[in-house]
Amino acid sequence: MKQKTWPDRSDGVRFTAFPLSKPNENEDKIRLSRRSKIGSKPPLTPPADGTDFSALPFDILTKIAASFNFPNLLAASLVCRSWRDGLRPLREAMVLLRYGKRFKHGRGGVRRNLDKALDSFLKGAACGSTLAMVDAGLIYWERGLKEEAIALYQKAAVLGDPAGQCNLGISYLHAQPQNHKEAVKWLYQASIGGHVRAQYQLALCLHQGLGVHRNLHEAAKWYLRAAEGGYVRAMYNASLCYSSGVGLSQSRRHARKWMRRAADRGHSKAQFEHGLALFSEGEMMKAVVYLELATRSGETAATHVKNVILQQLSATARERALLLADNWRALPSSR
Repeated sequence: MKQKTWPDRSDGVRFTAFPLSKPNENEDKIRLSRRSKIGSKPPLTPPADGTDFSALPFDILTKIAASFNFPNLLAASLVCRSWRDGLRPLREAMVLLRYGKRFKHGRGGVRRNLDKALDSFLKGAACGSTLAMVDAGLIYWERGLKEEAIALYQKAAVLGDPAGQCNLGISYLHAQPQNHKEAVKWLYQASIGGHVRAQYQLALCLHQGLGVHRNLHEAAKWYLRAAEGGYVRAMYNASLCYSSGVGLSQSRRHARKWMRRAADRGHSKAQFEHGLALFSEGEMMKAVVYLELATRSGETAATHVKNVILQQLSATARERALLLADNWRALPSSR
């Protein structure tokens, strides 16, 4: 995909969902063993400090655990009998969430079926899972049912789900009419919770002055934080901040570092610019590899520079460079 440079209102609008666990053949057996473990007697040894966890009201317990993933939910269910009983609907929601993921992506031996996926997600959402709310909201948004999507994101956001907060903020940026102040409010909540896409979107709002006074220093801070969290577009923008001295102290070394990290994770403009930097330093072979990758990703400006360098290389070197580009794989990122 061709990335826009610096910053654009439509940049980074993709929503996020809870990651799909990779199914395996022992999955059902594992689930049964976990259920039996949850159904067994609670620990007999009381807490050392005498805390009575069972006194926590169920409505507060379910709100706290609404955004838990399965391992955390399982651990909470083993605290005491009261929690085990109170969290049963959320454990059921986890099963529904997993079925929904299978139907959404056509995995685990089932065909892709978005209607069945949505049905599973909505049932999980009715059980109180914010993870299911977010996934149901994603399908609604993709189908153009934005009001339904926003309603689900709002429920998840109020319960403290960072992905729900992020998606709600992005929804307000693209709803009609737009609500920039509400967008910034929820993006900030998700950002302080560590959600890297929200951090990037918040930085864009601060950079453009959407819903908040324009603040390049704060924008650069959030670009850098999202970059450190593995968000590729933020890596590219952090590099530009260091290169130009906008919001961050000018540093060629840090600019090069973040540009290369973005390039190695598949950002096409970063590949182009990193290739140019290598060319200027005389690293012809490496320059050709990055410029070829940028060309394949749609950066047409990289083609001319690449061809100029190729004319200076031997036939063996040209073949070697293109082979390296063929075998190149992007490093993992949170995109």
